Amino acid sequence: MNNRNLTDQQRVTVAKLEYQLLEPNQVIILAGQPFGKVLQHIYTADGLQMFVIENRPQKEYTLLFKGSSGIMKGNPETWTNEWLDTNLPIGWSMLFQRGEIPQQLRTATRVLNRVLCQHPNAHFYLYGHSLGSINVQYALSHCHHIGQIRRADIYEGPNIYWLLNASERKQVRKFKHKVYNYVDVYDPIVVGYVDGRRLVGRLKYVDSHLLPPINQHMWGGYMFTSRGKLKTRSIDKLFLKRGAMDQYWMKNGHELYQERLNLRQLQQLKKIHHRSQLAFAKD
Repeated sequence: MNNRNLTDQQRVTVAKLEYQLLEPNQVIILAGQPFGKVLQHIYTADGLQMFVIENRPQKEYTLLFKGSSGIMKGNPETWTNEWLDTNLPIGWSMLFQRGEIPQQLRTATRVLNRVLCQHPNAHFYLYGHSLGSINVQYALSHCHHIGQIRRADIYEGPNIYWLLNASERKQVRKFKHKVYNYVDVYDPIVVGYVDGRRLVGRLKYVDSHLLPPINQHMWGGYMFTSRGKLKTRSIDKLFLKRGAMDQYWMKNGHELYQERLNLRQLQQLKKIHHRSQLAFAKD
């Protein structure tokens, strides 16, 4: 079993492995066949977690970028690294269009490039859900070995295209055809998708149905055919309505931030002017 022959449903099954505590040397079985062996569980100080699965006969590696542990299942360390230091700053930056990138995303870039360098003749397949999707999106915008990456499947993450600079956007456009970005508009975490162009990868608009938020976020609305093909739809009024709402909040958030910034600058100028007057009066 290898990544090239997987159905959409099997790819979701692979992506879900990122939430399991995979151990090095653990053999992964998929559809009753060996899929690979866990080579590494990379866990950095800033909370990035990535599993490397090796399929030596196929000369391919599967990289699973782990999503958030969740509020209930997490611990003080994951709450800090995944939520306070990464997820919430990303949401804040998207709302106010500040372009600030948390440290964990930069670490994802270094780790991805390092792993690619360690296996120069291999092919790589990337998976990421939620926070994992965020890390994959940013890491790809700074990837130095795109030729080694055959495919990336990212699920239910916010669209950080809006936080990328011009150079980073140009980079991700080079390999748009290799990245499949799955979006369920009923998922409250999925924000910033306004069309099929301004995003990392190709848009895969999921034909979903409304569920409770957590279930929705964890692939709950995904539906597959008998052959494992994901049911998707073309951009419609529902998608455009959600996109327009996201644009409204980002636009107003940016203007609010600018107003607050301008007010702060004005107050600072008044203080400087007042100090200069006092100094002049003393002279």
